[in-house]
Amino acid sequence: MIKFISWLGTLTSIIGAFLVASQIVLFGYCAFIIGSVSWLIVGIVKKDKPLIVLNGTFFLANILGLYNVL
Repeated sequence: MIKFISWLGTLTSIIGAFLVASQIVLFGYCAFIIGSVSWLIVGIVKKDKPLIVLNGTFFLANILGLYNVL
């Protein structure tokens, strides 16, 4: 299951990057949020503190970005 979540995080983060780069910002931030939450879950399960800090920060930044878009 954790492998699926990590791939979900990877794919949605890549999709989010291309959506934001293509100026489809609303859906891009939504994809980024899914990606950061997925990687946050992986970090928590694996007890990987740097991964938790990085994706916790990305999650907050993505929420801020989504808020600004809306």
